[in-house]
Amino acid sequence: MKAWLPIWRHRRQYLLMVLISAVFACSTVLPSQSQSFSETARSASSFIDAVGVVVHLNRAESAYSEYDSVIRPRLQELGVSHIRDGVTLDDVETQQKFADLATLDIKSTLVMDPRDQDTASVAVDIVKAIPTSVEAVEGPNEWDVWEDLTYKGHPFPEGVRTFQSELYDAIKADPVTTNLNVLSPTVALWANASQLGAVDCDYGAMHSYPGGEPPTAGLDWNWIPATKQICPDKPLIATESGWHNALSAESGQPGISESAGGKYVPRLWLEYFNRGIQRVYLNELINKWDNNDKEGNFGLLRQDGSPKPAFTVVKNLITLLQDVEAQFSPDILNYAMTGETTNVHHTLLQKQNGRFYLILWQEVPSFDLLNQSDISVPYQTVTLSLDTVIGSAKLYQPLQAITPTAEYTNPKSLILTVNDAPLVVELVPA
Repeated sequence: MKAWLPIWRHRRQYLLMVLISAVFACSTVLPSQSQSFSETARSASSFIDAVGVVVHLNRAESAYSEYDSVIRPRLQELGVSHIRDGVTLDDVETQQKFADLATLDIKSTLVMDPRDQDTASVAVDIVKAIPTSVEAVEGPNEWDVWEDLTYKGHPFPEGVRTFQSELYDAIKADPVTTNLNVLSPTVALWANASQLGAVDCDYGAMHSYPGGEPPTAGLDWNWIPATKQICPDKPLIATESGWHNALSAESGQPGISESAGGKYVPRLWLEYFNRGIQRVYLNELINKWDNNDKEGNFGLLRQDGSPKPAFTVVKNLITLLQDVEAQFSPDILNYAMTGETTNVHHTLLQKQNGRFYLILWQEVPSFDLLNQSDISVPYQTVTLSLDTVIGSAKLYQPLQAITPTAEYTNPKSLILTVNDAPLVVELVPA
């Protein structure tokens, strides 16, 4: 998990963000904006494939001990196909859980770390023990904030570079594992990426936590450039990101409400997808403990297994957008958006049957970190004008339900109200 700056620094950053937003709002005199698009959609199945979830199946002292009654059925209900965890070579019980989840088409990315194995080559033995389960391996986890950790006598960064080189060579040298993707090591603090420098990797891995702020906080200016220093010219994956709900935790990353998490989590997925980040692993499936410790309260589920809003919205989006995996070339949608489009972001997807899904949201704060309260974000009215001929349309609010909230026949334009929770517009070409 991530090391954090003192909470007063986050509050200072939040005050600055609010001040900048207020100055910008006061200086903006245009009441509406117009945006025209001739946009090629991306496949809905690629969007579904871009979400994963962190689990800790070996934590017997936590909520993960309820594997059969809670963890397995909730993972299946959520609909994700990718999990991230770690396991030792002698932990056969946890390995069997990974193998079981593979029968549900849930595949694992496993962290390989000297804290769990004597040498990097043990990673090959772990993968061979559960060959149907593992789709990737990841290098050491956040060594930059642990001064006592060493590998072959060397601390960060030398020890991590040595282990990663040996890990990559071992995986690629064995014919059974040679096709596995090897993810880079991660740093807890983006500024430490320059110390590690470039390593052998197929994907750059990052732990881009927004620190209680909206989903893209620190992403474009800090995390993406820093991770590219570690894994240059390769695609990126966020193997940890998210928010905890321990509002009264006294130190570290500030918490947010469950309600705000239900808005931030899908937007994180959408914003990362828009930037070409291959996948984001939401941290994590379930609250490990029922207390006010921040490390135990990152879950999409509460400690008793009941769903938080974030779980519901991810499940509903996956259900709504689920598609066959066959490859196809998505089409172009011609449209325009006018009205109150300031801070309105969007993602355009298409299923193989031709249906478009335009997802819109306001990328603004949903939680007031200073007062620890939800922000009631006003709806903005956006007119969606359709130049592509559309036979029917439906509106969905996946944070609330999977059933449509409105339906239209042969629409030329739609009047939409957009706030900080994703609104899905299904468009069926005529």
